[in-house]
Amino acid sequence: MEMKFSAGLWIFGSSADRFVASGYRKPTSTDERIRLASKVKDLQGVDIHYPSDFKEKDVGRLKDLLKACKLRVGTVCVDLFSEARWMNGALTSPDEAVRSEAVKIAKTSIKLAKDLGTDQVAMWLGQDGYDYTFQVDYGVSWDRLVEAVKECGRYDPSVKIGLEYKIKEPRTHIFISTVGKALLLVNEVGLKNVGVIIDVGHALMAFENPAESVVLLAKHNKLFHLHLNDNYGDWDHDMIVGTVHLWELVEMLFWLQEVGYDGWYGLDIYPYREDPVQACNQSIEQIKLAVKFIERVGVDKLRQLIRHGNIAETTATLRRELSKNL
Repeated sequence: MEMKFSAGLWIFGSSADRFVASGYRKPTSTDERIRLASKVKDLQGVDIHYPSDFKEKDVGRLKDLLKACKLRVGTVCVDLFSEARWMNGALTSPDEAVRSEAVKIAKTSIKLAKDLGTDQVAMWLGQDGYDYTFQVDYGVSWDRLVEAVKECGRYDPSVKIGLEYKIKEPRTHIFISTVGKALLLVNEVGLKNVGVIIDVGHALMAFENPAESVVLLAKHNKLFHLHLNDNYGDWDHDMIVGTVHLWELVEMLFWLQEVGYDGWYGLDIYPYREDPVQACNQSIEQIKLAVKFIERVGVDKLRQLIRHGNIAETTATLRRELSKNL
């Protein structure tokens, strides 16, 4: 199973939270983050935010640095959430000028993605939602979302736009909250180049089984990208991959192989108190271990176990393979 790994540049930043707003590590520039990412074993790409990580004038320099570090851009992520101007939404803001500016930034991100050698853009609309009852017109907001995403998708059909869903935070309710709503949205948009990004932690927060979400999106050809991490199901902890839900990781990797996923395996962790390079290394090792376990059990055997649906037989088989060499 061939895999290409990428990592979000935010992993190598200061890791601030609302309790330590200055961050748990010293701030790093985008260039420094790229150099740190290059120290991660088996990493081939980075995911980078526009306009918060770089500006248009930086593209040439970034390309030279990435080449020197033997990395490439996996995804350009559209930052429509980290500034106060987006507090009432970006693509669904009640302010038409704010909505127009958000679409403009998204279109620029699409152009810059091609300049940086990738055909993939990610959009996480974390501020597009609501916090209270009677706060928004749900129908109007949905229509704005559909039309704005459609406008962005039509800007350059050769670039894939992946919409990342999350059930809450920073809003108590985010409009694109679950795999079902994300799929509903992209199908209503109706463009081949608009699909969905699965963030494993976000799926777990929504009480989804990531493997099932993978299959649902794949059936519609809408699985565009992955963000891999882990949590306890109650919050977006962005922990080292496979440290809590190891079996769910194994099952998801099995189904990714079954549906023929050939995109990036993107790391989206937030190592507040861990060394970011080591955390990325361990995440990749966890993924590789899970893949080796799938190979040990055998894909055909796993298919057979699923067909039988006998969980006692399945558990015994998995335990037997797990206990070998112990």
